[in-house]
Amino acid sequence: MSGNLNNTALSPGQMFNHQRVLRIPRLDMRKTKLRFGTWNTRTLLAAGKLDNAVKEMLRLNVDILGISETRWTDSGVCVRNGTTFYYSGNSDPNHRNGVGFIVRNNIKKSVRNVVGFSGRIILLQMNASPTNINLIQIYAPTADKQDEEAEELYGQIQEVLRSLKPHEITIILGDFNAKVGKGRVADVVGAFGLGERNGRGELLLHFCKENMVIKNTFYKLHPRRLYTWKSPQDSYNNIVRNQIDYILINRRYQNSIKRVAAYPGADIGSDHNPLIADFQFRLKLISEKRTTTQRHYNIDRLREPAVPDRMKFELTELWASNNNNLPRPF
Repeated sequence: MSGNLNNTALSPGQMFNHQRVLRIPRLDMRKTKLRFGTWNTRTLLAAGKLDNAVKEMLRLNVDILGISETRWTDSGVCVRNGTTFYYSGNSDPNHRNGVGFIVRNNIKKSVRNVVGFSGRIILLQMNASPTNINLIQIYAPTADKQDEEAEELYGQIQEVLRSLKPHEITIILGDFNAKVGKGRVADVVGAFGLGERNGRGELLLHFCKENMVIKNTFYKLHPRRLYTWKSPQDSYNNIVRNQIDYILINRRYQNSIKRVAAYPGADIGSDHNPLIADFQFRLKLISEKRTTTQRHYNIDRLREPAVPDRMKFELTELWASNNNNLPRPF
């Protein structure tokens, strides 16, 4: 676990390994379909686990895979089988938490910055057109932790968001350890969540209401493609499966995500399924339709003898009531 991942932004033109480059190419998202996802692997600490994750990522044809619960300490970068793994951990001797991104090397060319904030938050920034892309992988505290710890995490994510440009594409993905449940909630949650909302789900909704959409709740799929976590108590006669991993995107770009689905059966010994999204840039322009009412006048009525006299009388009365020192009309 070598390498050095700063928790401050790198200078422009400087890659993650501090190697200077003349120009970081932009990924043209109007022509490129990007496939990204998130997966709680439970651990990458055991020998061969990272290679296993890379193998499954390539099998699923994923370009960028966010990882929760790597259990790697410190922060750094390493290369595996045509991919680059950026990771952010802490100094915990018990190897708790840890997050990272596995990126295909053809996509890595457009990575302009990686910032590891903690064992729960890592930011990957890409040069792209027509606008740059920010991906934030998170790992939220489990249900046995105090709510204050989860609230602190959302506060830290908000700080990261404030440092980003609002017109850029921002995607937050990871294991939120929250259940938003069934039922649409305004523009935040779609109609295809699973289960019942819990307290952490309410906290996630509150976080999203300002500008984020939970995209994997918007697709009518078989439940097998919706659940992301399976309880140890799950059995044939007692199914205990939930949706606790999510992919969020800022509302302006929500139509760019075409589909989000879970992929059970991925082989790494985790109780979580990879959650994968298909992305191609699309911006829904909101335009106001202006309707104008055109008045039509019946000028034939002016030929009626009484009409000109009535108009003269009404204009004279209007002039008198305004008393605005204008010349008398007649």
